[in-house]
Parts: sequence; structure tokens; C-alpha cells
Amino acid sequence: AGPRGPVRADLAADGPHLLVAGPSGSGRTELLRAVVASLAAAERPDRLGIVLVDGRGGPVTGSGAAAGAPEGLRVCTDVPHVSTHLSADDPVRMREFAQSLSAELKRRAELLGRSDFAEWHTGRELTDRMVAQRTAANGDLDSPPSATVRLRPGADRRKTQAAPALPRLVVVVDDLDQLVSPALGAPGRPAAGSVMRALEAVARDGERLGVHLVAATAPCPRT
Repeated sequence: AGPRGPVRADLAADGPHLLVAGPSGSGRTELLRAVVASLAAAERPDRLGIVLVDGRGGPVTGSGAAAGAPEGLRVCTDVPHVSTHLSADDPVRMREFAQSLSAELKRRAELLGRSDFAEWHTGRELTDRMVAQRTAANGDLDSPPSATVRLRPGADRRKTQAAPALPRLVVVVDDLDQLVSPALGAPGRPAAGSVMRALEAVARDGERLGVHLVAATAPCPRT
């Protein structure tokens, strides 16, 4: 809500990315939580995936945040769209995340080819309708007694293959400034560089690939 009423932003139409800046205590984390809830309310989990990254980290135990530790984005993990929650004080998982995110961008680039995300999805919807019509009209599939489904002879040459599912992906990062310039001695410092390179790739190529970056950061100090 803003001074003149509700504030709306569409990552697909207005984005592709969102950066929130404000000093400590200004409500940055709470705004990110609201964004996650809004995204989840607007789309099905099979069409939207969300990854959460807490850049500041904090002391945690096996059962979650330790007493007195900030919860950050962890409170959003019950949202069915959320596949991963990472904390910057776990350098091993953060490196794995950077590698996985880079691999996902590469996979999407290979899958989309020269198309962008919106064009690819339009083509996929048309293909899905064609496949559904052919299956109903031609009956290309046999139904053997076993659980195995076999194509009738020649059907593999006639059928149109449906493209694999490719949901939008939103990477939500709190305390981005802590990843840009981690404090000396911070547990996540060794992994911060690889994570930032992966996030920079999202910022650069994400619009075409259907991957969005939503991040909150403290204002840069004036020089």
C-alpha cells in the first residue's frame, strides 16, 4: 500500500526484476514476504517456482532458527511454490545453489533456443492442444495388460511431441548487500562470489529465460 492506494508490480509485464532498498528496520524483509505471498496467491505451483536466499544468514539449529535469531525468509517455506531456502552462513549449500542456478539457466537457454519464455509457452500451449486432439482422434497408444505403455508401430513418426513443462522461477534474496560485500570472518564469505556471479547471470539473461530476481538491500553508503 502506498500513499495513493495499492501498489502493484507485475514481474512479467513491468519487470523482469525488482530491487527493494531501505535502511535496517524499514521493513524490507516484511515486504519480500508479502511479495512471496502475492506471487503464490496469483499462480499455481506447477507454473511458478520460488527460491529463497537469506544473504545475512544467522545462527540456526537442526530444527530451524535459534532463539533470538532473525527468521528472515524462512517463514515463507510453507508456501507450496517454495522449493529451496538457503542461508548465507552455509557456504557448502550456497556453492551448490550457485552451480544449480547456473545449470538451470543453461538448460533453459538450450530448451528455448531462439525463442523467449513467452513465445515458447505460447508454442507449448498450441502443441499440447494438438497432441490432445491427435490422441483422441487417432488412438496412437496401445493399452497392454502390463503397466507399460507402448506406441503402435509408426506412431512415433506421426505423433507430435509435447514440450516439457517450464515454470517461471523467482529467486528472492534478502540482504543482497551482505552477499556483495560480506563481512570479514562471515561464514558465507567463501561462497559469496560464486552466488553473486549466478545472480548476475539471472539479472542479465533472466527476462528471456523466465527467471526473475527479487532482492532487498541496504542503501549504498554515500561517498
